[in-house]
Amino acid sequence: MKFNYRDKIIAGVLLAIVILLVGFFVPIKNMNAKNKTDKKTLADKQKIKTEYEAKIAEIPSIQESIKSIYNEANDASEIFVPLEDIKNQVEVDKYMQKYADECKVKISNLDLGASSIAPLDYYFSSVQDTFGKLREQADINGNLSKEYAESVAESTALSQRAKENVIRTQYAMSVSGTKQNIWKYLEAIKKFDKAVVINSVNLKDSSFGKNAAEDAGVQLPESKDGEEVSVPAGNGTITNVTDATIIMSLYSVIRMEEPNVQSE
Repeated sequence: MKFNYRDKIIAGVLLAIVILLVGFFVPIKNMNAKNKTDKKTLADKQKIKTEYEAKIAEIPSIQESIKSIYNEANDASEIFVPLEDIKNQVEVDKYMQKYADECKVKISNLDLGASSIAPLDYYFSSVQDTFGKLREQADINGNLSKEYAESVAESTALSQRAKENVIRTQYAMSVSGTKQNIWKYLEAIKKFDKAVVINSVNLKDSSFGKNAAEDAGVQLPESKDGEEVSVPAGNGTITNVTDATIIMSLYSVIRMEEPNVQSE
């Protein structure tokens, strides 16, 4: 088939139009695809931005929570003996001497031992389930086991709780005094507002002269308000004063630094 001049002109124009259309629509198609990709990227970035903004909005409450935890930890640490006092035996001796003077007990020797890391035990009643097998036989509905578990829930929880480590310093002292005054001294230490535990008390004469007086055939006078009394016996004198060795543990912690929660 032969094309005349007019057909060739029309064909050329059509070809030019096709070329122009292809050149126009291909970039548009590519731009449209890129636009979809960019929209998805924008949506992902917007989601990340929203998440970060939510986290940033939580910062003030987190700061307050950190401050609250710090204050609670600080308050809890008040019960422990200050570490700087433990390191200085003179300071510890001041504590002990103060109570000795108030309770009229004489301290003859003080010995502050080395500090070490020790677990802080929880105080709870250790319950032994003596009748467990009998309960299982009678517990056809499961109620008996449930009631028993509820009754020992606190001791069970404490027995399973992780123990925290603290600094323990053992302190030994030799004192002398009457029964009433040594008892007052131990009570004063017990009521001390810091973490101090009396580990042991060893009395040289637990009868405070009573047995020695009976063996010597004499009688000690009555002691009022814990004063010292005595009675002659043979070539010596029997008194209601005895020596005692007291060993206790003083507990300390290293206090937490105040956290810096200010935003940069």
